[in-house]
Amino acid sequence: MGDGADTGCGYHPPCGAGKADFAKPAFHCTHQKPRPASHGCYRSGNRHRICRDRRGYRQAGACADPAGIGVPRGQRVKTGDDMELLPLVEDTLRTRSLLQPGQKVLVAFSGGADSTALLHLFSRLRESWSLEIAAAHLNHALRGEQSDADESHCRQVCSAWHVPFFSRKVEVAQEAKRQRLSIEVAARQVRYAFLEEVADAIEADVIALGHTRDDQVETVLLNLTRGTGTAGLAGMPIRRGRFIRPLLPVSRSQVRAYCALHGLSFVEDASNMDTRYSRNRIRHQVLPELRLINPRADEAIERLALVMRDEEDWWRTYLQALEPQFTLCRTQDEWQLSLEWLTRQPEAIQRRVIRYAVQNLSPEGGEAEFEQVERLREAIRTGRRAGITVHGGRLHASVGQRALRVWGKHESAPPAYEIVVQIPGETPVPEAGVTLFAEYSPLPDAQSWRQDNWEVWCDTSRICGQVRVRNWRRGDRVQPLGLSGHRKLSDIFIDRKVPLSLRQRIPVVCDAEGIIWIVGICLAHRVRCTSETRQALHLWVQPQGGW
Repeated sequence: MGDGADTGCGYHPPCGAGKADFAKPAFHCTHQKPRPASHGCYRSGNRHRICRDRRGYRQAGACADPAGIGVPRGQRVKTGDDMELLPLVEDTLRTRSLLQPGQKVLVAFSGGADSTALLHLFSRLRESWSLEIAAAHLNHALRGEQSDADESHCRQVCSAWHVPFFSRKVEVAQEAKRQRLSIEVAARQVRYAFLEEVADAIEADVIALGHTRDDQVETVLLNLTRGTGTAGLAGMPIRRGRFIRPLLPVSRSQVRAYCALHGLSFVEDASNMDTRYSRNRIRHQVLPELRLINPRADEAIERLALVMRDEEDWWRTYLQALEPQFTLCRTQDEWQLSLEWLTRQPEAIQRRVIRYAVQNLSPEGGEAEFEQVERLREAIRTGRRAGITVHGGRLHASVGQRALRVWGKHESAPPAYEIVVQIPGETPVPEAGVTLFAEYSPLPDAQSWRQDNWEVWCDTSRICGQVRVRNWRRGDRVQPLGLSGHRKLSDIFIDRKVPLSLRQRIPVVCDAEGIIWIVGICLAHRVRCTSETRQALHLWVQPQGGW
């Protein structure tokens, strides 16, 4: 992988083993094992912990400190303010359940003030919270030698603080051109994918981002200008999946003051002043004008985001309860919504369900713009086919005859698999993203075993031999429940409009005589329960983490 990748440090396996073995150009890793913290002045190489005297002052040491941890020699800074930001962030981590003691944290480290302060804060919490910390830096290669200098600075800081450092250089401009995306969108996509990859490699519990209150305000305004619903007005959540934003309650000025107080050096990205980028125009042109109208405009916008976030949390809980009603089929990267159900709902519910599906399938939790949602709603109303592309091509949506499909860029089909089903017990099927449960049970009421293709009951006397689960094979045939004659699975998939990219992911449960159940599609007629059934095999699936 890079320097030090085979040291067996505990952050990832040696090169060529496990998750650290990547087919794509590997990220670089330079790190040393973290050293235990000590009281007073700690000197080792370039690392320097600040001494404090009994009066609560911080005294910079005489040792060289290229990472900028100290302050100029002899200068004293009262540490009263020093005690404000750390307790605030620590309280946020605890009260918002962002982190648990003993977990592993990957910090997104650009080298700017926000991420520098965040990495420094986690370094200070490393001992008291028993944390393992690593940092990841993506070199976007947008500013030539300056981009390389920023990466070098980040590497030096991590070396001084004994934080494992991972980096990769990506020509984002070329990537944007290749995918026909804006520089901003391409950079974001590449950056998040890189962070996820490193987090998987080192098995990090959370990925910490340095977004502040000011970033939240800018995000809300940016979403508003693009045409958003309440989800966009809610801004960035403090947690989504394993991404956390501990600095979201903290202002940018507080972060700068913290860096000054601790003598932390950081890089200034000149592109942050370039008003050709939408966010920079909001930061440097729109917000100053709003502050002339209302000096507390930032607080008002932040308050709006908090209120909208509460609204979104309620709606999410409500829609989760409704999912079985509007879902025809759902996998890790595709969701089919029932048009029959959607057409019976008021406009507000239609919009919410469409946005909900997009948000759940987007790796970054983004949303479709208002015009795109309305285009799909119009197609639902008129019965015409329509399609949209959202998030720069990462997600797609289209209206067909029976379903509104929302899907991402599918990965290659999983390899052929066949797994013995544990009865009774649970059988993970990672290739399909589900866990299959099986148990023997009495026959339920007449309706239960007919109405849900995601949970079925089979007559055990009609099952022959060992029960297995596998993926679809060409030539597979089955007699669907209630129908006469056998049909090819390929024809059933066509009738159900199951895309080619999804067919190999659908679990097929079989016995010695053939297919018992195509999960989510149909039960085989030959294993149906009747009035003569004495014992049933109860089968059902539950999605794994990605669903």
